[in-house]
Amino acid sequence: MEGITGSVVGRALARPFLFALYLLSGVIPRDRDLWVFGSWGGHRYADNAAAFFAHCSRRSDLDQRLVWISRDLAVVKRLRAEGHEAHLAWSPRGIWRAVRAEVFLFDCFSKDINFWLSKGATKVNLWSGVPLKVFERDIDVRDNRYYRLFHGKPWERLLYGAMMPWHLVRPDMLIATSETTAAITRRAFDVDDEAVVVTGFPRNDAMIRVAAGSPPLPLVEGVHSPIISAYRAGETTFLYLPTFRDSAKPFLTIDWDRLHALMEELNARFFIKFHPVDATAFEHETDRIVQLYQDTDVYDILPFTTALISDYSSVIFDYMLLDRPIVYFVPDLQEFATSSRSLLFDPSEIAVGPLCTDLDELLAALGTVASDRAAPIDPEHRASVTVMLHSHSDDKSCDRVMDALQFLIRR
Repeated sequence: MEGITGSVVGRALARPFLFALYLLSGVIPRDRDLWVFGSWGGHRYADNAAAFFAHCSRRSDLDQRLVWISRDLAVVKRLRAEGHEAHLAWSPRGIWRAVRAEVFLFDCFSKDINFWLSKGATKVNLWSGVPLKVFERDIDVRDNRYYRLFHGKPWERLLYGAMMPWHLVRPDMLIATSETTAAITRRAFDVDDEAVVVTGFPRNDAMIRVAAGSPPLPLVEGVHSPIISAYRAGETTFLYLPTFRDSAKPFLTIDWDRLHALMEELNARFFIKFHPVDATAFEHETDRIVQLYQDTDVYDILPFTTALISDYSSVIFDYMLLDRPIVYFVPDLQEFATSSRSLLFDPSEIAVGPLCTDLDELLAALGTVASDRAAPIDPEHRASVTVMLHSHSDDKSCDRVMDALQFLIRR
C-alpha cells in the first residue's frame, strides 16, 4: 500500500513539470517526414499500431522515417534486431524523436508514445477494438473513473483530467470497421464526422492472409508454438479469450477437471489467454489445458484455431472475418453490465454462435464444434451481423489507413 500511495503522490508532484513540458513541445518545429508509433501504453508491440508499423516498414515508396517508441526495453531490442529504429520513451533519442515527429500513430491514446511530447503533432488513433462495451464518454457507470473524468462533479473532472489528460485531447483521425462502429466511435470521442474513417483494422490483414494459406509472418520462438503445433497436428484447438472486467471480480466458473476430460475425449486442446492487464491467477494447466503468455499477440495465432471462445471482447468481431465457429461464454452477463460497463449490443442479437451461460452449455457447445467444425447458427444471420460490423472483409485495411493518413497530412 505504501508503494502505491507513494507512486500516486510522485505522479501528482510531477504534474506541473510535465504540463510545462507538454506546452513546450507545442512550440518546437515538427518534421513532416518523421512518424512515431506506440502501443498499449508503451508496453507492447502489438495490435493495429504494430500491424501498420510493419506495413509501412515494408513499403519502399515511403520517404518518412518510422520510429517505434516504447517503455519496454525488450520491445526496443527486438525491433532493433529486426532492423527497425526503436527507442525508449524517456531516452534522449526517444524524447527527440517524439518532440520532432509530425505524426503520432497509436492504439489508444498518445501516452502509448509519450503524451507529454505530443502537443502540436497530428494524432492518429488506430483504436484497438470493435465496440461491444461502451467506452470513453459513453461510459455510464458512476463509480467508473472515466465517467467521473467526463461527467463527474467539477472537482472530479479537474482531478481526473490532471491525472489522465490524454483522454481529453481529441485525435485528428480515428479508424473504424464500419459505418455502425464509426458512429459509436465519433460519439465516444466527441469528434467531427470526417475525423473517423472506415478502413478496417490493420491487425486483421495478416490474420486473413494466413488463414487463406499465405505464409505466416515470423513468429516469436516459444510463444506461439504450442497452439500452432496442435493445429498443424490436426487437433481441435479452442482458444478462450476472456475480456478484462473493470470490477476485478472472479469470473471463471469452470470445472477444469470436466473440461480436461472433454478435451481428451475430443482429442482437443483448450488454450486460454488472459487480457494483458488481468491479474487472474490460473493454476489449472494440464497437457490439454494450456495458458498462453499474456503478452501474446492473439492476431498471430487466431488463424491456427478451430474455434474461439470469448465473452465481451472485441476479438469476437474480428474473428467473424475467418468464418469459423465462435462460442460465447457469458455466465456473468448481468454482473458485467452493472459493475463493469454497459453493452452497446444485445449479445443474443449479435451472437453468431451458441450463447452459453453455464458450464453444461459450454461443454455441449464445444462438443458440437469439435464434431461439426462449423458454426451452429443461421448463416444468413451471421452474414448480416458481419456486414454490419465490417464494411471490408479483405486484407487491404493497411492500404486504406495509409490513403486516409496521406490525405489528412496533405490538407
